[in-house]
Amino acid sequence: MVKADLVVRAVEAAGLDSPAAQDAVDALFESVVSALARGDRVVLRRFGMFHTRPRRTGVARNPRTNEPVGIPRGREVRFRPALDLRSFPGDS
Repeated sequence: MVKADLVVRAVEAAGLDSPAAQDAVDALFESVVSALARGDRVVLRRFGMFHTRPRRTGVARNPRTNEPVGIPRGREVRFRPALDLRSFPGDS
């Protein structure tokens, strides 16, 4: 599923016209990105939680050339699925 599929689902589910649904999906993603950029958690009940954490610095190796590559400081986005999403019916 891509962003355009989400817009189509919003059109069908909410009865919006296509530009309004596109704006709604864009606003949702912009809100999530800005919250994560501030360091806030984004919790979507029955779906999961997005949060950021510091990335470890260090040295990795390029597997093709075996040269050392530095890992810069920064933050990484992590996702923790909700209990409903962790196991689907029929999964073993």
